[in-house]
Amino acid sequence: MSGKILVTGATGNIGGGIVKVLKEKNADFKAAVSTTPIEGVESVALNFADVPSLEAAMEGVSTLFMVLANHPDMVTWGKNVIDTAKKCGVQHIVRSGGSLADINSPIGVRKVLAETDEYLKASGINYTLTAPNFFMQNFINFHGEDYKNGTIYLSAGDGKVGWVDVRDIAAVNAAVLMNPEKYVNQTLSISGAQNLSYTDVMEIMNKTLGRDTNYVAIADEDAVKAMTEMQFPEFVINLMIDLNTSIREGFADEVTTVVKDVTGNEPISFAQFVEDNRAAWL
Repeated sequence: MSGKILVTGATGNIGGGIVKVLKEKNADFKAAVSTTPIEGVESVALNFADVPSLEAAMEGVSTLFMVLANHPDMVTWGKNVIDTAKKCGVQHIVRSGGSLADINSPIGVRKVLAETDEYLKASGINYTLTAPNFFMQNFINFHGEDYKNGTIYLSAGDGKVGWVDVRDIAAVNAAVLMNPEKYVNQTLSISGAQNLSYTDVMEIMNKTLGRDTNYVAIADEDAVKAMTEMQFPEFVINLMIDLNTSIREGFADEVTTVVKDVTGNEPISFAQFVEDNRAAWL
């Protein structure tokens, strides 16, 4: 497919990884940023709530990577992006959502993820849904301090997760963006090679790092109380409870071959992720 790729969320976990791969491959792309341009990369300002900025960013774009931050307005933002893409003649949207998406689920986060997916499917634009499982990097970005302090408390029970490294998620998305015609109107559920509970993860991390951190499963009510005392916004509290409920009820217990099928490489193991990032927990 001729034309330019636009990467939204270009300074985030997934988008940043995609930018790195596309740059290495000398792809024709530009990066959408909220403020500061990315050095050495064509960058455009973009605000999901500002349609004129979306229109300007999509000028000359044929393939769009869309990732939305967890935010109360994320469904509206998704519609803004899709509507503007259609108006601007974008031919293919690669939408990074989540493997939990289910429009019929009573669990809020699963339904919200699916709302944008369904809107995209109905838009008439060619699409690929890249739906990652939970990120291994959560153990750096969200659980890092708790791990170092010796205990991780979560209401995820004994549920297992197909943890996936963000590097693999970025590699899959970059491959799709460069060859979108191979993945027209497909959903690619991206996971690692193993389903692991939080207890399993602690064993791997402790063995690699020489520590003795524990995972303690708590009730939702205790999790809500703790987050409320820490003055977490209500949206974040509800999101975390929904995510942990999804794990506890088995909806994240999934292993796929998408990483190998799309990139030709085996997915990064959790043990390798820990080894590669050991400095984060020291």
